Amino acid sequence: MSRLQPTLSTPTPRPLRAGLASSRLLRLIALPLLRRIDRPITMTNPFSDLPFHLLSYTHKGYWFYGRHRETVTMERLAQMTRRGDTVFEVGGHIGYLTQFFARQVSHRGQVHVFEPGQQNQQFLRKNIARCMQCVHINAAVSDRVGKAVFYEENLGGFMNSLEADFATSTENARTQGQTLTLHPRSVNTTTLDDYATAHNVWPDVVKIDCEGTELAVLRGGRQVLQAARCAMIEVSRHKDAVFDMLSGFDFVLSQPDGTPITTPKQMNGNVFATRPAPSGSAHPTTDPP
Repeated sequence: MSRLQPTLSTPTPRPLRAGLASSRLLRLIALPLLRRIDRPITMTNPFSDLPFHLLSYTHKGYWFYGRHRETVTMERLAQMTRRGDTVFEVGGHIGYLTQFFARQVSHRGQVHVFEPGQQNQQFLRKNIARCMQCVHINAAVSDRVGKAVFYEENLGGFMNSLEADFATSTENARTQGQTLTLHPRSVNTTTLDDYATAHNVWPDVVKIDCEGTELAVLRGGRQVLQAARCAMIEVSRHKDAVFDMLSGFDFVLSQPDGTPITTPKQMNGNVFATRPAPSGSAHPTTDPP
């Protein structure tokens, strides 16, 4: 059962890939070649040890960085997710973190992953096929149940959003070297509270990465937030309102490296929301047992 330990080994430097990542000239040479041979490949997810299906160029960030991808964030997620936990993952992309959560919670837990993107779902379903503890919900999460227009982009589905202008407003779109195209389509929407109530399942851990609609997700998940032990939210918009809402549920906010967040201006990217340690406890409540 050692592969289910919630701590991750310290990564070692990878000079070749680091050099390519930092060299504009090398990228100008290599990326057009990779783009021409974009094809389905399979790698081993370093955080789950499971086969991970992806496209060689479109999803290159996964194989390029490997275990070095968002190292500090992954360490923090590993610390706060326990065996037997129930996880709500809002925005599953192609299942990289879904596999990770499945490993963390083991067969005793559950992972409910919300992902409406058509392109993303093709890979997500393959990547969680072996994870019996995972459930895919084909819906976008918002603050109301019904239908909404979902904007899917052509650069890998990393910036898909219910916000029409989100993809065009991000730096990522401007650095891809390709023309951004949006494909709007109607999708089902749900709220975290409606889903939890309908299925009588309440999460210990919530992860939200929904490209600009995090405030709507939180507004539709007030009961879930009250029940959850901890959460990670990628914050890109409405920082004041998101800060006030999370603080109102008595969460302690911090950066991935543990630096306290005491003002909305400090919220940029991944924000961790945890419960205060009980009086007299030397460890935060999100530490693994």
